[in-house]
Order: sequence, then structure tokens, then C-alpha cells
Amino acid sequence: MLSLVRYFSVPFGFHGNRLGFDLKSLLRIFAITIAAFALPAEAATRLIIDTVDQGSPGKAQIVISEDRVRITHSSMPRQEMLFYATDRLVLFIHHARKEITRINPDVLQQSVDQLAGLADQLQEQRNKLPEEKREQFDAMLQGLGIARPDEIGEAKISVAALGKTEMIGGIRCDWWQVNRDGDMIGQSCLTKNNELKIDQADFDVLLQLADYVQELQLTAGALMSSFGFPLPPLGLVDKTTVPIKLTKSGGAYSAALSMVDRLDVSLRLSVPSGYRTIKMAAN
Repeated sequence: MLSLVRYFSVPFGFHGNRLGFDLKSLLRIFAITIAAFALPAEAATRLIIDTVDQGSPGKAQIVISEDRVRITHSSMPRQEMLFYATDRLVLFIHHARKEITRINPDVLQQSVDQLAGLADQLQEQRNKLPEEKREQFDAMLQGLGIARPDEIGEAKISVAALGKTEMIGGIRCDWWQVNRDGDMIGQSCLTKNNELKIDQADFDVLLQLADYVQELQLTAGALMSSFGFPLPPLGLVDKTTVPIKLTKSGGAYSAALSMVDRLDVSLRLSVPSGYRTIKMAAN
């Protein structure tokens, strides 16, 4: 505080018994003051998440600014995902190849519907086979990369409160069990923004991202996981909570929030120029 007083008093300092006036310094102070108040107090929110996938530790970073979310992970250097909450547009950016894969939400829904239809057909065909033939059929599907042929059909996801709370990085959350067709597939610790305490606009965007991921998990989660696109069981119970820690049954995957930053810098999460854009086709 004393240094600030000294700084501001210099341009108006007393010279003898006369008040000295420096117009350039006054304008400089005015410009600095205006710039300071023009900057948003919390222009972006950053969340650091510790992950363990098949025993391999890693770190994910989620940065939220305005209506956009950037997600990166230590296991995929020079790659990132951008999520536009306003229109639910997803961009996968591969910096090493200077490529952007653009996934329009309508096209993605068409693809999900096609995958779900294929899953239902495969499940129906599988259920009609005798046990011996079913084992052969499962072996064929596993050879195509479908690790759990018995889970490719449509499933019902439900959540149940465990009545337990935990402090994750100083943030309180409530544990819920996630079930698929009555069998536990994971657990999720959910919290609200009165505990997370980030900018409300950023939290609303985070809610939209979580809701989007859960929709995909419900409509085609098992099949997408079988094809190498695993979606974690978020276990959302309403549109006011997000998970800050989750685990998959069997210990195959876990993630936990380790740090939250309120960034006082203006970030513009935009698409790099000069990159080749690939649009995902519905088929």
C-alpha cells in the first residue's frame, strides 16, 4: 500500500511550496487504472485432474473460458479437445499433424444412432444362438476389438446414493454408485458450485460438458468403449452437480480433482490458423 501511495504521489509531488503537475504521468496512471478495471476478475477457470488408467498415472487439464472448454491429457501430448457449449460442437486438434477434426453434434448423433442400431442387431443375433455358437460369435467380435460382447446392446444406467461424503482437495462431495443393468460399473463423488466455488458462468459450461458426456455414455457408452472410446460413468443425478472424483469397477480407471485455479488473464480458446480441417461424416 505504501508503495502505491508513493507511485501515485510522484506525478503530483510538491516542489518547494508549489504543486508540480506531470500530464504524461497522469495519462499513464489513467490508462493503467482503466486497463485494470477492464480486465475480468476471473477470466478463466483451470482444473487439474489426476488420472490412473490401467495402472498408468497421468494428468488432465480442463480450462474453461466464456462458453468454451479445452481438455488436454499428459498421455496425448500436442493434442487437445475443444468443446463449444453454445452449439455442442467438438473439435479434436492434433498440433503435430496440424489437423482439426470437426464433429458436428447433429452428425455425431447420427453416428451414435447408427452404432446403437448396429449394437441392437448384434445383441439380438447373439441372443438367438445356442451357447456353443454364442461362444464362437463372441470370439469373432472380440477379434474385431469388442472386448465385452454381452454389453453392446442398450443398457439402463441408474445411480444410488451411498450416504458417504469425502473431501477432495478441500472440496466436499457426496458418493454415488453407478449401475448398468443392475450391476455396479463405478462410483462418482458429486459436488455443487457452493463447494467448488468457481465462476458461476464457468460452472454452467462445465455442467453442459458433463451432461453431454453422460448423454453419450447412456446412448452408446458400451459400444464406444469396446471400439476404443471409453466414456467414464459420471453418475450425474441432476443438472446442478459435477463429479470431482470417480472410479470404474475393477480399478481399471480413476480420476480425482487435485487443483482449481482462478486465472486472472484473458484466454481466448480458439482454433489455430493454417490447420487442415476434417469433418466427421455420418457414415
